[in-house]
Amino acid sequence: MIEKILCPTDLTVNSMESIVYGLSLAKENRAQLIVFHSTSFPLLTQYPSYELETFHQWDQLVSRFKVDQLLSEAECKVKNFVHTNFRLESNGIAWKVRAALGRVAEEIVVAALKEEVDVIVLARRKVRTLSRLFTRSISAKVSRNAPCPVLSIGPAQFIRPSSQYRVPLLEEIV
Repeated sequence: MIEKILCPTDLTVNSMESIVYGLSLAKENRAQLIVFHSTSFPLLTQYPSYELETFHQWDQLVSRFKVDQLLSEAECKVKNFVHTNFRLESNGIAWKVRAALGRVAEEIVVAALKEEVDVIVLARRKVRTLSRLFTRSISAKVSRNAPCPVLSIGPAQFIRPSSQYRVPLLEEIV
């Protein structure tokens, strides 16, 4: 019996398919859906170099970014994402939002442990072959370390007909 579903999102179109599937799975099983987002600490390259010159200013810059504030902003973004894109699908489903600060794959596994979920519904990204050789995908890392089954939803694949394989039809045979 599935009672809790963790559905990580990166707030992109790619993750929408996994949220739709998570919502339908939650509806079928009368389960709670936990929409999860892992955010990172703001990059220092976003700020002018004069703000980073002295240690004193560095300390002030870092103190501006309170972890609680970053997490609450991330949770608001996720709520807006779900309300904007899945308002109709989420009606009648118990769902909540969670956010974490850190490496995505690790934080997904930690969230699954904390929330004691029964399944993780995760969107896979379309990755080029060369980059696949040098880095592990987030879905592979989560699948390897997760305390529960992981359902990886692949990106939609569209098959278009190729003109080179068409055979001309003859109307009349003489």
